[in-house]
Amino acid sequence: MKTANFLKMMMLFLAIGITSCSTNSTDDGTSGGNGSGGSSGVTLEASKSRVYDNTIVSFTVRDSNGAIATSSAVITVDGTPITGTTTLLTGVGTKAVQATLGTETSNTVNIDVITPSYTTKGLIEDYTGAGCGWCPRVSQGILDVHAASNGENVYAVAIHNPVFGPDPMTFAQRSVLENHFGINGYPSAVLNRDQEWNAASNHNMNVQQALSMLNSTAQVGLAIDSNVSGSTVNATIKVGFDLDQSGLKLVAFLLENGIVYPQTNYTNNWGGVSPITNFEHNDVLRTSFTDLFGDAIPADQQVGGTEYTATLSATSSGVNTTDWDIIAFVVDASGNVVNVQKAAVGTNKDFD
Repeated sequence: MKTANFLKMMMLFLAIGITSCSTNSTDDGTSGGNGSGGSSGVTLEASKSRVYDNTIVSFTVRDSNGAIATSSAVITVDGTPITGTTTLLTGVGTKAVQATLGTETSNTVNIDVITPSYTTKGLIEDYTGAGCGWCPRVSQGILDVHAASNGENVYAVAIHNPVFGPDPMTFAQRSVLENHFGINGYPSAVLNRDQEWNAASNHNMNVQQALSMLNSTAQVGLAIDSNVSGSTVNATIKVGFDLDQSGLKLVAFLLENGIVYPQTNYTNNWGGVSPITNFEHNDVLRTSFTDLFGDAIPADQQVGGTEYTATLSATSSGVNTTDWDIIAFVVDASGNVVNVQKAAVGTNKDFD
């Protein structure tokens, strides 16, 4: 009788052990861009996990020993075999990619195919002064850009220097920017912190050169929400990412508009009058919320499909504190502008 009971107990323990082992595996074999392999040990990796429509993606297949075996594998996208190790992904949606090596099937890699979310915008940094006689050439150029098709997506920042005489709009840190960008004369203007804006004549600027900043596809966008408390402006700035990025920084400036102050004028603009006694100065740089060349965006927050949020504040004692703007822009690892946003203080400007 004891022997029979012992045998029953042994069979019960054996059954429990088998059941425990059979419930340990929960891997469904799916992954993002770089999977851990299917149940066979064959692993499929993709060069990208999130792309724009009509983007080429490459794949790598490894056998169960980790050796590259891509040339021997059959790779399928949504069940359709591709030729070679790369393919052009078309059509918005999630693409399921697998590889077969002999009789073994890899993990599934899911790739999101999207369309661009953000409007591309450009930046003109205008190095100017109220006493600079040729500077109205750039002022007129900015107006000409804004009057052109899509020109409203090009924003300006006026950085004043008193070298030509007293200028109440002088930006105290102007020399830092001037030295960095090699500003040796006035007027000077820089497009997207990447190139000098060329003059078309003594009186006009090359408008098409400025508009060409809008020709690229921006992979990031910005949103600005702000309020005023006394002389302090508080801003919440969001950076949205279509695709994975790296090395990006955020720059944000406080601008003042509607300052009426005489402007020396050697051009034939504004009727050729000098000085222009009632000249209205706009987009005047008063202070910066960030480092002039940008605050680093954490690397782990530059992921496609996500947003980064910065909470900033700045204080300014400008002349016309009821007409302020915030301009925010993202620069890449080379310092070049990748996209810009502008909003009046006290408003909420969403991604566009």
